[in-house]
Amino acid sequence: MKLKTSNMEVEVKYKKVGNKLVTPIPSIVSRTLDGVPVQQVRVVGDRKFVWRGKELAVEIKLVDPDSEKQIPSSEALEILEHYKYMLLDANGNAVNDDDVQDFIVKQDGTEEPVRPFDRTEVIEVPEENWVPSTSIDEFLITSIYELFHPDKKIARLLWEEAERRMRKDQVGLTTFSHGRGYKQYFAFLCPVVKEGKFVWLLKLTDTQIEYQHMQEIPSEVKIPIKEAPTLKTLPPVQAIVVAAKNKKNK
Repeated sequence: MKLKTSNMEVEVKYKKVGNKLVTPIPSIVSRTLDGVPVQQVRVVGDRKFVWRGKELAVEIKLVDPDSEKQIPSSEALEILEHYKYMLLDANGNAVNDDDVQDFIVKQDGTEEPVRPFDRTEVIEVPEENWVPSTSIDEFLITSIYELFHPDKKIARLLWEEAERRMRKDQVGLTTFSHGRGYKQYFAFLCPVVKEGKFVWLLKLTDTQIEYQHMQEIPSEVKIPIKEAPTLKTLPPVQAIVVAAKNKKNK
């Protein structure tokens, strides 16, 4: 993957961050009150059989393998062990993925052909898209990736950019897509320094925090409060950039 700013354009490695569980989860086994082991399984709650576009009536005969006695279907559980997905047309025929065209349905009911987002190959943050670091506080982070490179020359460029942005207390803002459908994220590019080392983090989000119970401060503020900028709209990215910078300049 390539990382591009107004000061550099370099190839970077792209890996999801690791994690450390700080509240350990104990190993649990379940048993009945009589001591019999219990396990959770997936059961079929509803199903249907289709043939040439028609839903078929179902008649299944269930037999006890030991006694050969027929068991009512109402007394049996159908456990789901393996499954797969298929595309079917209105006539019940299987359809290949390559033979399908997607359409977006507009508010007036008309349809327009569309295709999924391409996978992001270049993370580009123009100079005007560097915003105050508090901008990220308005969003719930969906996932985080590390951007790095083992080559010392590239690492130096990455560090120089990180140092520049940390001095200005800035994070970069752009968009990102995994390229597997119609999902696109806002992406914050954040430098991190810890224990004498650094890395760039790519923080993805699709959710903005909406406060429901903000209250008036009951007394005079005695110390300066660093407020996160209020971002009223999501798309396009430039709307967020402008809102963040306007908030900082006030």
